[in-house]
Amino acid sequence: MNKKIVGIYSIIHFIVDLSCAILVSNLLTQKMGPGINLFIAILIYNFFAFAMQLPIGIIADKINRNAICSAIGCLLVAIAFGFSNFGIVACLIAGIGNAMFHVGGGIDVLNISDKKATLSGIFVSTGAMGIFLGGKSVSIEFNKYYMVILILLISAISLFWLYNQIKGEVSNSEIQPIKLGKNEWIAIICIFITVCIRSYVSMILSFTWKSSFVFAILAILGVMLGKMLGGIIGDKIGFEKTSISLLISAICFICSFTNPVIGIIAILLFNMTMPITLICLSNIFNNNKGLAFGLLTLALFVGAVPTFVGYNQLFTRIGLFIITLISSIILYIALRYYNKSIKFKERRVKNEEC
Repeated sequence: MNKKIVGIYSIIHFIVDLSCAILVSNLLTQKMGPGINLFIAILIYNFFAFAMQLPIGIIADKINRNAICSAIGCLLVAIAFGFSNFGIVACLIAGIGNAMFHVGGGIDVLNISDKKATLSGIFVSTGAMGIFLGGKSVSIEFNKYYMVILILLISAISLFWLYNQIKGEVSNSEIQPIKLGKNEWIAIICIFITVCIRSYVSMILSFTWKSSFVFAILAILGVMLGKMLGGIIGDKIGFEKTSISLLISAICFICSFTNPVIGIIAILLFNMTMPITLICLSNIFNNNKGLAFGLLTLALFVGAVPTFVGYNQLFTRIGLFIITLISSIILYIALRYYNKSIKFKERRVKNEEC
């Protein structure tokens, strides 16, 4: 059953992000044209798609209807296409729909993950390909939007079906008060900063060799594979050892401008910490998985904000090396304090049992 759940959510994750990218990058861009209105519409979409996952996640933790939340998200994205003549409204609706899908799917996957990162890594990986292909829909002059709407409707129906299948078997644990000590706070703050940096770096990576479709698709596959491997390897050898991938990626970024192979390796290694940061936050917040997922996506939005105003000055060999190196140090600190907090909780449970 767990494989079925992750498989369904991962496929629909690709569909939702593909649909949103087609709507924003293709349909609305053509209708609105370049200008301040398009900029505002895209900013609104990103705010609601990422930052709004935090309040939606908090609500979803309490309601415990995760697959239904995701299904409604798919329906909202489909509805957004009907408002394409009103770009800002369409982006607002699509953003909320995107957020609802991710929150519902994210919580359900975390519920079956048994505090491990493998399944979360698989779930989060497929969105990158959807965004990439959706952005490329402009170049092939894609205009069969009714097909996108139909696929979204089928996705929503599939999620309603999934809810009925797993109801009673997969559900949120009882919400408990969040008690955070010094170790937890340091881990949370460091993880938040790490994800902000990851978001910023991901947004500015515009290597000239990515103009080649082959290398561009390999780079996206690197993103996907990195997230998948990060969860799998993290569960096998530990999160601290796996986080070394971030340090290695910093070194690889130095040669990534002229060598696409090294660049793709750097991108793969850079993304390996994604599922690790997610599962760590989830474990810290105990049963408040929507809160954890939402806080992580809020960090993604905060990290992307500088790029909305064109600040990409760190896109140099030294710039990428330094900022990724700083990120690796901060993440290492986060994981050290995370492990301390976990060990402290385990000792407290043993003492209570005695």
